[in-house]
Amino acid sequence: MSTASHPSLLAPTEKVSAEQLETDRRILAFERSIQHINRRGFLGSMMAAAALATVGVGEARAQASVPITDVLNFALNLEYLEANFYLYASTGTGLSSSLNGGGAAVQGAPGKLPLDANTLAVCQALAQDEVDHIADLRSAITSLGGTPIPQPVINLAANGTITTQAQFIAAARQFTALGGSAYIGSAQLLVSNPAILTTASQILGAEGQHAGVVNYLAIAQGIVSPAIDGQDIPPSATNLFTADAVHALSPLRTPSQVLGVAYRVSSAGTINPPSGVTLGGFFPNGFNGNVKST
Repeated sequence: MSTASHPSLLAPTEKVSAEQLETDRRILAFERSIQHINRRGFLGSMMAAAALATVGVGEARAQASVPITDVLNFALNLEYLEANFYLYASTGTGLSSSLNGGGAAVQGAPGKLPLDANTLAVCQALAQDEVDHIADLRSAITSLGGTPIPQPVINLAANGTITTQAQFIAAARQFTALGGSAYIGSAQLLVSNPAILTTASQILGAEGQHAGVVNYLAIAQGIVSPAIDGQDIPPSATNLFTADAVHALSPLRTPSQVLGVAYRVSSAGTINPPSGVTLGGFFPNGFNGNVKST
């Protein structure tokens, strides 16, 4: 364990360990990425305070709060994407209007795919879980007096038309990697509401199980699923989990980093996408809600 011998980047009068110094650096990088969104009127000045609160530095500086309904609506965009993907792959039909909030159409949707029995069973289970997550998020948003966003325009063929089992598994692996990291990045924005934080944590737990089974399918079937950005670690026969080898932690993606992948302006090697991108890739018209710009 390192001794507290380094000046903190967040509280210069305090000494911190090398591990805490690295955490300080990550927090500052996180704050800078959020500033792109701040300029579009979303988060204001809350992010630095929220991040500091998570490491116990300057508790009095953590007074501002993020609109939790905006955080949940941000996640709802991704749940619409995943639910439609698994539903089309397993049934040939996407979310009904009652489930997608009367939202927009899905483009590039595959027909029902020729999946083997095991893969189909996984796909069906994933579809049901994502439908349930949509209901969970919509209920939470409504309970806070907010309005759940309707489904945005989604293009499931943004990374190419999916027609085979191998393509399905490769895409599912990428979607699970993105969705899980988005919930990790949002956790510290929900600390002011323990009930909502608990719900989000339970969804994250389910997303972790999704990633595990999809990773296993990819490894067992010898399927290569390319990295979605510079933080992603695709599974392989020698790398069973997509956690970093040093700390065994899953990636945390900021809203900007999530949008960079969703809009397909990030790729292998990219950590932070260009700023100011508001649409593209899987979301031709952008995310619905207040968080939509990298």
